[in-house]
Order: sequence, then structure tokens, then C-alpha cells
Amino acid sequence: MGDTIPFPVKNRGSNDQQASEVHILAVPRIARICALGLGLDELLEEVCREILALCGAEGCYLVSCRENVARPEIWRSTLPGEWPELRDAYGNGGLVREAMERLHSEGGQVLDDLELLPPEHPFRALHASSPVRSAMFFPLRFGTRPLGFLSIHMYGVKKSWHEGEARVISDVVAPILSATLERRRMVEQLRDSESRYRFLADHSLDFISLHDPDGKYLYASPATGRMLGYRPEEMIGATAAGFLHPEDRENFLEENRRIAEKDSPAVTLHCRLRRKDGSYLEVETVSSPVHDERGEIRMVLRITRDITERKKIENRLFENQKLETLGMLAGGVAHEFNNLLLGITGSVEMLRLLMSGNSDACKYLDMIERSGGRAVELTSQLLAYARKGKYSPRLVSLNWAVLDDVPILKAAFPASVEFRLDLAEDTPPVLADAAQLKQVVMSLCLNAGEAMPEGGVLSIRTRREDGLSVHPADEPGAKGEMIIQSATGDLSQSPRVVLEISDTGCGMDEKTLSRIFEPFFSTKFIGRGMGLAAVRGIVEIHDGEISVRSKPGAGTTFTIVFPAAPDLSEDIEDLEDPQGDSAGTILVADDEDDVREVVAAMLRSFGYRVIEARNGVEAVEMFRERHREIALVMLDLMMPWMTGDRAFAEMKRICPWVRALLASGYDESERIREIVAEGFQGFLQKPFRRAELGRKVEEILGGRGRGEASPARD
Repeated sequence: MGDTIPFPVKNRGSNDQQASEVHILAVPRIARICALGLGLDELLEEVCREILALCGAEGCYLVSCRENVARPEIWRSTLPGEWPELRDAYGNGGLVREAMERLHSEGGQVLDDLELLPPEHPFRALHASSPVRSAMFFPLRFGTRPLGFLSIHMYGVKKSWHEGEARVISDVVAPILSATLERRRMVEQLRDSESRYRFLADHSLDFISLHDPDGKYLYASPATGRMLGYRPEEMIGATAAGFLHPEDRENFLEENRRIAEKDSPAVTLHCRLRRKDGSYLEVETVSSPVHDERGEIRMVLRITRDITERKKIENRLFENQKLETLGMLAGGVAHEFNNLLLGITGSVEMLRLLMSGNSDACKYLDMIERSGGRAVELTSQLLAYARKGKYSPRLVSLNWAVLDDVPILKAAFPASVEFRLDLAEDTPPVLADAAQLKQVVMSLCLNAGEAMPEGGVLSIRTRREDGLSVHPADEPGAKGEMIIQSATGDLSQSPRVVLEISDTGCGMDEKTLSRIFEPFFSTKFIGRGMGLAAVRGIVEIHDGEISVRSKPGAGTTFTIVFPAAPDLSEDIEDLEDPQGDSAGTILVADDEDDVREVVAAMLRSFGYRVIEARNGVEAVEMFRERHREIALVMLDLMMPWMTGDRAFAEMKRICPWVRALLASGYDESERIREIVAEGFQGFLQKPFRRAELGRKVEEILGGRGRGEASPARD
């Protein structure tokens, strides 16, 4: 009676057949239970209860191990009364695994007496700690995949199980339970999958939508509310083309055509979608077809992303790259022109010395000098735009720069332009190039005056500012506002000095506002000049920030913020020509013949002896031979074979006390200040005037007498 009975075990007799027919009557009841739509837990408990009635057993357990044998799910049903709990026994993963392997290989097991089994037998070991005496075990599987097992048992007493009831359970009930468990698994997987995708769709920042082949919305994710202001249900049934900007509809129809013709598995489109408030949103839409089982397009999936901020960043990056490229071009042009202008203006000055008594010649020299001066001014603006111009910082009061320019401006403007000054007395000084600071004030005021041809109010305000910066670098400008901030400036530190220049003129639209810092851009006529491009370059070289607010018909306000300097102590430069005769030998090195000859002539006019070198290598060799008589070396920065700073380094190896003056028309490496700090006694920006050269040389040499050179190294 305790032997394992596999199915089938023998031919059924008439009694067995009658018993089987009785038991088979329970099958419709189990089927009706499964068809009631009960929850799984309630359903399995009812089925277990029906099995108890079918077999006359005392307990029935259904063990599901479909996911993890070590953590099975268990349902039970027992007759009324107190019965031992077997959940702990069936929770033993190792023994349950062995039992399932036995059932999978041998089929259902009918055990009249568990005590007749060997102690190591998995079914006896599984119930070693419980009073189960007789039991039947049936595998639950879907196809070849094991799902668990069904356990029917008696406590304390032996029972001879009928073959008919075992057959009904094995052939009918177990498959029904297996299908029920598998259905539950599939329903749970579907529910989990739907839950995951619903979570992704509901929480995605992108707008996810499904469309029929004609473009009508079938589904819209909740992101449509945040992005467009519509509730998802408002989108259903509407056509996607109805939300597009009119200029983008043709591209959208082309996208649909490509999808319909299966030209591409996915199509990306940049377009503008209309919000509920009527405004438009810049978006990027990726569309892909959803096919049915025949390969036909059933739906179109679209994922739409708001790229408004990305477009702003891209536009700023493009603007910066464009201006950087223009700056490189402007700087290169200015460099070549500065060398040419030094030759022209220097020659004019030397001719004036030679022809001082010829009034007719001086008249034409004056014309050349004025034209040269305008050309010098233009190259200065080019270099200011390229952030590579002359930069001689000192402590300057912003109020002084304004007050110094205002009389000139008042004389230049008609009486219909009213000046209003509001200059705070507590503004700290700034570390700035005084001439460039005045150029900023002059350029902005001239622009303001031109914007008011019929008259108006030009307001200039200065103030001290503490705390957080007015325009943080990471905040985009508002509509009708452009903010340009230096990448190197740190305006979050206090204090700062603010200059505001406002007018009540015609203002600018957004298109004009986006181009005002481009070189030579003007709303009046082509070739107006550098203007605001140079202003921007000057502000950036001073680690400042410039912002513009303007609307058509509402005037324009420029706001410039500079970091404040601690003190105000200005050094007034002496603009007189150097007095008296000088003496000493100067080595001049420049690869431009005309420039070198003009500079040498200027120095000789002051009484200096001059030695000329055509490049850095030649200058080093001349210095090596004659350094005992050379009082000063004047080097151009950019020369072939050897640059001016490298030549100076070689000369210092020959004579550590060498005095040197650096000259350049363009700070190509943006290292002028660093190079000068390495030991040069001064720097001259080309083109320079004869008087400027004389003052700088006299300043470096001081009171050296004729023949007094740098001491030689023994």
C-alpha cells in the first residue's frame, strides 16, 4: 500500500469504472468555479475544497513554484477543525525541488503510507515534521515547463486511494489548475508590462502619442498638458497637422509620406507645435511605424521633445562661434593694417620734420595724417572687437568717463535731445583702460542719439551694486532682451559698478537685436563701422557683462556691469614730447622693412644710435656681438624664424640685465601681458606715434648717458 503508483497502473474493472464516472461528475463543478471570474486566491481555494470533497481527503495544498522554487506560493484547504500547517514544510526549497523533479520524470504519485518509504525519499523527507500519513502528488505544468504540484493527503491514518479519483485529478483537475496558474502568470506579466509602460508614458518629459495612418491622435500621454496645455482627451481624434505651424505642415506631410512608403524606419522632424494659448513651441519629433501581422502600417508612434532651451543654447553657441571667427578675421586684418599704418603714419611724421617750412607740402601731409588717423581708429575698433587691442589698465572712475564725454556729446546732438545724468557718488573705481572706457560711453551715447532723430531723452546712470549679479550666466534673457557675459568674468562677487544708458527712441525688434553685436551691422547703411561689436569686445576684455533691453517704439537700454577695483588712484600720463637730446644704442628687430626703417628713423630723430635686424635670429646674433654697447632692444612680437619673446629669452642668457621693449600690432597668442611680465620693460601697440615711442624709450632708459649700455656678464 505504501508503494509509489505511477499512472496508468492497471486495466480498470467495472467497479473502478463506476468510481471514475462518479468522480468525473465533479469536473463540471470545478469548471464552473473556474468560469466564475473569481480572484486567483479565492478560485484556487474553492478548487481545493472541491478536490477534498471529490477524494474524501482531509487536506489539499497547491504549491506554485513557477518563479522561484525557494519561495513558492501556497494555497490550502482543509476540512473544518484544527489541522497541522504544512506551509513551512513546502517552503523548503531543496526538498520541494527534489519532489518536483521526481514528479516531472515519473508523473503523479499515489502513496497510501508514507512511512513505508525510505527516509531519504523526497516525499517522506518533505513531510518528516508533519503527521501526514497518506498522500497523492500531481505535477502541474504548462507544456513541458513545471509550474508546481498538487498535494492531497490524510493526517494520522492511512487511506487507500481509488484509481478513478486519482485519474480524474491527474487527467482533468491538474491540467485545469495548470492552465489557471499559467493564465495568472500571463495576466500578471501583462499587467506588470502595462504598468511599466504606463509609468514611462505618464512620467516621461517627452510627449508620447499614437496616430492612425491619417495622422489623427489615438493616444496622447499626460506630457501634452505640460508641453502644450491640452488635456490628453482633448487631443484624441484631432489631426496632428492642425497643431503645426503653417510653415511646417509641408514638411510634416512629407514625413508622413516617407513613413507610408516605408522609406525609413524612423523619421525625425523639427517643427513648431501650437500651444493652447496660441503661442508656438519648438519641438523635435521622432516618428516610427507600428505594423500589424501582415506588415501593414497600423499606427504611427511619435515621441515629441521640447527643444526650446536646446535651440537657445545652440543659437548662443552658433553666435559665439560666429563672433569668434569674425574676431579672428578682424584681428588678422588689423595686424596687417597696423604694420602698414605704422609705415604710413611714421613716414608722414618724419616728412613733417624734414619739410616743416613747406606749407603746401604740410597741407597734404595733414590730409594723409587725418586719413591715417581714421584708419588707426578703425583698426583699434577691430582689435577691440577681437579682444586683442591695446590694454593699459589703471584705476578709473566710471563717473569721470561719463562726465568727460558728455560736453562733446551735447555739442554733437541737437537741442531736442535732453541729457539726464544720475551718477551715484559711491561708485567704486574700476580697473580699466581709460580710453576704451570712454569709447564705450561715446559709442553707446551716439547710438542712442541716432535712435532719436526727432529728439528725446538720453539717460546715463551709474550705481554701485552688491549681492547677486543682475543677470546670472545660466539664466536666458527674457523676450526682447539679449545678455552677453564674459566667459572669464566673475560678477557674482561684490561690489560691482553698473553703467546704464537709455534712450526713448524707436527701439529694436528681436531680429535686429540678435545682430547688433555683429561687425559693421547697421540698420542705416552698409559699412557703418564696428560700433557695438567693439563695445562688446571692450566689455569682455574688462571681464564685464553687457545686456540690452529693447522693444519697437519703447526705446533701448544698455546695461554694463564691471567688477569694482578697491581704490581710486589715477596716474595722469604726460602727453608732452620727451625733452632734450637722448643718447645710447638701440637694437630694432622687425621683419617688415618699411616698419623697421621708419622706427629706426624716429629713434635717430631723438638722437639715438640704431642697429637694425630683420628677424629674431639675426637680432640675437647682433646682440651677442655688440651687447656691451646696446642700451635697449626693441623687438616685434611676431617674426619669422624666432619670435620676439624667444629672442628676448636668448638675449637674457647672454646678458641677464638686457632692457627690452616689445611691439606688436595684434595679440595673436593672447599672451601679451604674460610675455611683458617675463622681463620686458614696456609694450607698444602698433601703430604708435613718434612722440609715444620717444616717451616710452626715455621712460625705460631714464638718465643713461651716451654709450651707457647694460652691464655685461663676465
